[in-house]
Amino acid sequence: MTSVSQKNLLKLAEENRRKGDLEAAIENLEEALRGEHSLDVILQLCELYCANKQEDQAYALIKEEPDLFSDQRVYRTYCKILMQNHFLIEALQLKNITGLNLPVRVEPVSEQKQQMIMQAFKQKKQINQTDYESLHKLNLVNFKAFVQSILLDPTPDFAVRLALCEDLVRLGLKEKFRIWVIGNLEEFIPAGTLLLEKETKYQEIISAIGSRFSHNPSQLPLMIGEMNLVMGSLYPKISKYVDEPDSFASDLVSFLQHEDGRNHQKLFKQVYQYIPK
Repeated sequence: MTSVSQKNLLKLAEENRRKGDLEAAIENLEEALRGEHSLDVILQLCELYCANKQEDQAYALIKEEPDLFSDQRVYRTYCKILMQNHFLIEALQLKNITGLNLPVRVEPVSEQKQQMIMQAFKQKKQINQTDYESLHKLNLVNFKAFVQSILLDPTPDFAVRLALCEDLVRLGLKEKFRIWVIGNLEEFIPAGTLLLEKETKYQEIISAIGSRFSHNPSQLPLMIGEMNLVMGSLYPKISKYVDEPDSFASDLVSFLQHEDGRNHQKLFKQVYQYIPK
């Protein structure tokens, strides 16, 4: 729903736009979104961001929408924003997930810019969301080769490797990739791998920990956070390292509370060697 005040700000923004004052139009629409959600305002603001060469802000705004596919207006705006940002990799993921051709053609940035993106990424000590999203501007050949090089480098933290693995999964790639998992060189095929949150054993461990701390909910976020660190470190080879989810969850809680991981003591110690302090 769009409130009366939001409709008035939409009209003001349209007047600003007709006069060529994009900054004022954007300010009015940003004001319209403070405290109230309106899809009409969001779509108009995304369009203005793109027109004002603020594609990154348009992307951040549209990604806040919980459903990017069922509403055609949202879907088309999302695709247009991918095009404006040169997010070819995300466009290919979208095509793989939906099975549909996009209504726009998304191109990567120039080869020179791609080389700069990859070089800058490797030089970063701390990777933020913007750094990570910049990799979506690569072409598929460069992206696959670069991701493989990162997965074979034991120094990046598990969060970067997890995100890149899940990117490969969303692309539905059928070739093998190699990755270091807690000091072991492993192989996986993205097309045959689930996203972490969809892994059955991950879901079962989450459920087991949730049940265990139902009487002590204040401890639950900490335990879930630690469990995510461990499971993220073992991804995408969770099935290899996790045998029985209930005993794994129980042993992990014991390890965190008493430093006694019982049957999984050796595994947990190995995992935490690779988690930054």
